[in-house]
Amino acid sequence: MIFPQRLVQKIWTRQGFFGVLGWLAAVPLSILFSAGVRIRNFLYEKGILRSEQIPLHIISIGNLTVGGTGKTPFVLWLARLLHAQHHRVAILSRGYKGQNKGVTTVGTVGRAQATPEEVGDEAVMLARTFSGVVLAGRDRVRAARLAQGTYGVEVLILDDGFQYRRLGRSLDILLLDAQQRETTRWLLPAGPFREPSTAIRRADLVVVTKGETVQAQQDYAASLHIREKPLFFANPCPTALIHSTHGEWQELPLFLLAHKKVMTVSGVATPDLFHRFIREADAEIIDMMVFPDHHVYTERDWQTIVSASRVCDFVVTTEKDLVKLEKFPFATDKLVALRIDMEVDDAEQFLAFIESQLKGIGERKDGE
Repeated sequence: MIFPQRLVQKIWTRQGFFGVLGWLAAVPLSILFSAGVRIRNFLYEKGILRSEQIPLHIISIGNLTVGGTGKTPFVLWLARLLHAQHHRVAILSRGYKGQNKGVTTVGTVGRAQATPEEVGDEAVMLARTFSGVVLAGRDRVRAARLAQGTYGVEVLILDDGFQYRRLGRSLDILLLDAQQRETTRWLLPAGPFREPSTAIRRADLVVVTKGETVQAQQDYAASLHIREKPLFFANPCPTALIHSTHGEWQELPLFLLAHKKVMTVSGVATPDLFHRFIREADAEIIDMMVFPDHHVYTERDWQTIVSASRVCDFVVTTEKDLVKLEKFPFATDKLVALRIDMEVDDAEQFLAFIESQLKGIGERKDGE
């Protein structure tokens, strides 16, 4: 079952008659959006617009495109890495599609204190998988003050923060998807890009993700002419299955999928990698339900999933989707989520670079 997200991909890649027609209709809007982005960046670079500076380390993790770079697994990887080094770390999510207007404490000890309806699915998923503080709020300046004043946070990791220039930061980490090399570089809505590739120069550190080989990642980096910036490579990797029992998450071994019939349910930006990981676990996918990114599941959706999955051994979803699906009743042990972690090459060197930036508060990046 394929939903309209596939139509968006066809427009961005100009596939078929309707894809080309949709792209032609989107081009004028894309030109206007691009002009607005360039003007806004120019105003920050010239100091006409200024960022709020909060006296703590703020590390922004972001990308240039709409989803799909492995940003959330990377945020978790970095938060856990710094937490293990005894830094007081918090994650700040914008709470996309959440109803709450202010700043919300989503979790503090690996338990979610808010719902996906209140703060969005990504914030709740982060709170369920990180043992430190997780906050959500569109006003990230206010949220940063709360993190410092209430929780004594030393390092605040800004999830999806590259374009949020109201808040100053100590470090900008930019994730780039190596698989975007052959796709359009048009800005929204004619393409997936939020900013032109020239914005790479604003980053302090670049991480290239999702290359099929190290050489593919290196070739992609070379095509962007990334010079004089620390460059690292990382890849998402499936590590376990997650099962929810009365709201408690339990890890199960990935080999349970081997030779099983499964139906996949996903509401993520780029589900192809999710499907590939399941096939690589030797599971047989007999049905797929692909919903739009951040889809809010209804009772009707649940009924459709349950009806279609009767001949399956497992319904496999993502952790981001699990926080929304676990409220519905499924057959015992049937609904599981695929846990995907990030593996970063030269992790020790990466940590050494980050630690070098955290030795003192120092100067914030002007105009960020």
